[in-house]
Amino acid sequence: MKTFQDEMKCRDFMSKSAKDMQSEEEKREEALAQLTEEQLAGMKLRQEIKDTLPGKNGNFVRGYIGDPDEIKRGGDREYWVYKRPISKFSGDSPPDKEITVIFRRYFVEKVDYKKP
Repeated sequence: MKTFQDEMKCRDFMSKSAKDMQSEEEKREEALAQLTEEQLAGMKLRQEIKDTLPGKNGNFVRGYIGDPDEIKRGGDREYWVYKRPISKFSGDSPPDKEITVIFRRYFVEKVDYKKP
């Protein structure tokens, strides 16, 4: 507080810093808590995604499950990582932690997932 003369600016800075310090797991838990019953019921099933996406292009994937949270590139492959909850195993199971869509030469080669 000594470095900041304005108490309002100090509190604003500290709240932003606290949000930046949250781990990925804490951010994910916060997003899950905000999901409603309807959103959970409307999620796609993991097997449906794994059956539908192979062989499709990036435009189809964006239309089907949305924009990725993170894009990684390595060699001739591109990895689209979805960290937000977009799929689940069955109707009453919790959402998957992460879905990774692996592209090779602009087409989906494989879909990986991390269980909840």
